[in-house]
Order: sequence, then C-alpha cells, then structure tokens
Amino acid sequence: MSCPWYKDGFCTSPKLEHPSSDPVSLMTCLRGPNEYANCRYFSEKARGGSAPMTSSATKFGKALLMIHALNDKPRLGCEFFEADNHEGYYLAGCLVLKRYLTKFEATECEKHWRSCPYRRVEQALTLKRA
Repeated sequence: MSCPWYKDGFCTSPKLEHPSSDPVSLMTCLRGPNEYANCRYFSEKARGGSAPMTSSATKFGKALLMIHALNDKPRLGCEFFEADNHEGYYLAGCLVLKRYLTKFEATECEKHWRSCPYRRVEQALTLKRA
C-alpha cells in the first residue's frame, strides 16, 4: 500500500504549497504505512482511507486541483468572475468562458479584469439583450 498523498510521481500533501515531485522518495512513498507515516509531509488526515482528491466534478466541470486550486481567495473585481471554496482550496471560475481558470489565468484575471476582452464582449452582449 503506497502513501495516499503520492499521485503519479507527485507528492500532493496538504503540507506543501502545491503538488511537487521534490519530496518524492519511492523507497518511502511506495512502501507501507510504517515508512510513509514517518515522512515529514505525511498528514494524519489521510488515515481512514480517504486520500486527497486530485480532481473533482464541480460547477464548471472537472477541476484539476493541481492546476486550478488556489490557496487564497482571489479578489473579485469582475462581475463574471467567481470563487468557490472547494476542499480547503479556492477555484476561480469565469462565467463568460464557463470554466475554471488555471492558477496563472486567475492571477492575471485579478490584475487585468478591466481590460479583459471576454468581459468586454459579454458586457456588450448583455447590453444588447436588455
């Protein structure tokens, strides 16, 4: 039985800021609980059989926590931008694109929402409908 935080060559422990291959030691991760429980990245929360979810079906479809999960709640400036609390992380959704934004996109969206071309198009369409 391997460590429940080990997924596809990455350590997904909540003790890390984001999933990383750096702390992975196959001699520790792929052995039994006596070995991986002594790892400094192991979290007791994993005991009881439930490993952290790496993907989940949510409001805008499938969220991949490795690329979509944000540690802090994003600042909402755009009326078409929303943040959902999901398993202790935040997911930034774009109502125009109808999908979750990646970490990079969410950061850029927070900074440059006033000049976003998707927002401008949606605002124009909303005015025409009214």
